[in-house]
Amino acid sequence: MMPRFIPPRLDVIENIEEYYPGGYHPISIGDVFDQGRFRVLHKLGFGGSSTVWLARDQLEGKHRGRIVTLRAMRADVSSSNEMPELAILQKLRALLPPSEYVNFQTIDHHFFVQGPNGSHLFLISPLAGPSILAMSDSPGRVAGSRRLRADLARKVSKQLVATVYHMHNMGIVHGDLTTSNILFCLSPHVLEWSDAEVYSHLGDPETEEVTTRDRQPPGPHAPAVLIAPIQNSKISHASLLQERTVICDFGQSYLPASPPSSYKPGTLLNYQSPEGRFEGRASFEADIWSLGCAIFEIRAGLALFEPILGSDTDILRQTVEMLGRLPDPWWGAFKHRSLWFEEDGQPKSEQDQERAGLLLKSHATSIRAKLLRIGELDVRPFGGDDDGPMMEKHGTRLPDVEVELLTNLLGKMLRYRPEERISIQDVIQHPWFKL
Repeated sequence: MMPRFIPPRLDVIENIEEYYPGGYHPISIGDVFDQGRFRVLHKLGFGGSSTVWLARDQLEGKHRGRIVTLRAMRADVSSSNEMPELAILQKLRALLPPSEYVNFQTIDHHFFVQGPNGSHLFLISPLAGPSILAMSDSPGRVAGSRRLRADLARKVSKQLVATVYHMHNMGIVHGDLTTSNILFCLSPHVLEWSDAEVYSHLGDPETEEVTTRDRQPPGPHAPAVLIAPIQNSKISHASLLQERTVICDFGQSYLPASPPSSYKPGTLLNYQSPEGRFEGRASFEADIWSLGCAIFEIRAGLALFEPILGSDTDILRQTVEMLGRLPDPWWGAFKHRSLWFEEDGQPKSEQDQERAGLLLKSHATSIRAKLLRIGELDVRPFGGDDDGPMMEKHGTRLPDVEVELLTNLLGKMLRYRPEERISIQDVIQHPWFKL
């Protein structure tokens, strides 16, 4: 099908071609939903299955309602039979013990909206702050230059592990543990901002008119204007945040005792376990693998397996560099292994890789080696000496005792064979969290 629209100038924006029957619901600033209860103030972001908005809950009887997260699902994923997230969150909410270390983003309300592209499920959640991934973003600087300070990284990791511990004890697999799904909680006063305070702190929405290739009006299926999400830097200041996190996005969660018949792992490639990658299996053990990747990233400020090139082959190359040869039959399924590796899993010589014309060469590394390099290449923040009270001071290296403990923990979590990984019960008891 030929594209209908001229590509927008806005950088971070959903694919406008996805506004069609079955796709996104067109939303504008000021729109109200659920009989006028929720009014859209700004845009938070988007994903493959939804657009996400900052809205005000104008429930009758309130002088000025709280601001909340409104997630508008695509019509083609809005069937109640295809939204296990609601059932999982209801189960979690009913059974998880109240605790400082058991935190997940709830869905407090949901409803359906009939629009030009179909029937859309809308999910309302408490507004949360930036993700761990967003907090570590350091444009123009070496990756990892901006990372949480050591004690906060361990605190956040413990909160994450404790929540996964309770989920596993309840028989629930999360299925998508990444740093983009771990959000900082906002300070209570932020949730009470007036409209004027929202725009004063977060800026006015940046918009761009939608233009069709034939210069005709976009029609009812697409919005009249596109809206850029709030800039991460606007919501990442320490004065707006608590040192507490919540896990979000339970769209890949399920109960292994009764798995969905059509389940396919949807984890990002650089977080996906070998059994998920090669066999399409998700499990408690796959959560442990993803959790290990997340803990490294929380501490280091950059991904364990860099997704820069975005390809499955490159992630596998990095994995074998660090953990060695994959077990059979997975090793045989790594089709391009011979470009970089001998059959024993060791990288080929520099000369052999050069003769093969490889621009990206493979070199053996390890979890310990990666931990030892944290802080080595830090670049100072522009216009200052540090990134604020929640972040590590520039150039700080991990002490030897932490390197050894974290190497031990991650080494046990990132075993190729799922049955050889430690359980979440063992993870939560590990001495790294007690430093």
